[in-house]
Amino acid sequence: MASAKEQLSAYLKAKKMRQTPERTEILDFIYSQSSIVDVEDIYNAMHDRFHVCLPTIYSTLDILQKCNLVTKHTFNSKTVCYSKVVSGIGHYFRICLQCGTYKEFTDLKLDKSVSIRTFSAFTVFHHSLYLYGMCKKCSSKTKKKIIIVR
Repeated sequence: MASAKEQLSAYLKAKKMRQTPERTEILDFIYSQSSIVDVEDIYNAMHDRFHVCLPTIYSTLDILQKCNLVTKHTFNSKTVCYSKVVSGIGHYFRICLQCGTYKEFTDLKLDKSVSIRTFSAFTVFHHSLYLYGMCKKCSSKTKKKIIIVR
C-alpha cells in the first residue's frame, strides 16, 4: 500500500495537483477491498468521515486510473466498477448477457500464462478478461420457456 501512496504522490506532484486527504482515503478504501467496488461503495464509505461529493470521487478515480493504480471495469451501460491494480494478477469476470449479473473469479493458470507471455514492443502492467454468456439461473429460465412453447 505504501508504494501505491507513493505512486499517487509522485503523480500529483508531477502534475502540480494537490494531495488531498480525500484522494488518499479513496485510494486506501479501494486497496483495502478484496474485490471490485463501485462509486456508490466509495461514496458510502467516505460519507461518514468526509463530506465528499460524487464529482470528487469520479475525478479521483480518473487520476488513479491515469497513474495506473486502479482499473475501470464496464460490464454494461449501467455498471461501472473499479479494482486495485496488482502486478501479475488479473481480474476475470463472468457476465450474464441475459440478466447482467457478473461474478469475479480467479485463475492462477491464466495469471501464470499472461505473466510468462512477452511482446517485443509492449509491456503488460495488468490484465482483465471478460467472459460473456448465460448464468445458471437464466439458463434454467430459458429451458423452461422452450418447454412451455413446445
